[in-house]
Amino acid sequence: MENVILAGIGGENSSVRAVTDNVKIHVSKVVLDKDDDKSFEMLLSEIEKKCALCVVLLGQKPAINDKIAFEPKAYKNGETLFTRMSCGASVSLVKALHYNAYISKGCKGSECNRLYAECLERDINCILIQIPKKENISDFASITEAVEGYIEGLAGIPALL
Repeated sequence: MENVILAGIGGENSSVRAVTDNVKIHVSKVVLDKDDDKSFEMLLSEIEKKCALCVVLLGQKPAINDKIAFEPKAYKNGETLFTRMSCGASVSLVKALHYNAYISKGCKGSECNRLYAECLERDINCILIQIPKKENISDFASITEAVEGYIEGLAGIPALL
């Protein structure tokens, strides 16, 4: 899975913790600051360096508990941008791993939206997965296993290649 980049978005939050401390499978990992204009350039550099086929952006959605939300779209300058990756297949994969997942209605107000929109605008094959805040996760190991299982199952997700 060296051609997959897992990028945690934000400062001290559950998505960054998952990327830096918990996800153990062999992927390229990067932590991005949600408010830093240099973050997208850093991500582009990593994509180029690793010849990445896919970017999994991992963000935090405060209003959810013990589930994963797949974001089908991002917004930029009044335009709606959609991922090429199948959120339906993604949800099915995570549910097959015995973890609760759903398709979000969008991340318009999300702080992760900017990075996701930048990727989608440049036709980068990516998806934004939102996980709960750490206090809304009853078992961090199982959410980590769901993220790892999702990444390992990416070869079966439509539009990956």
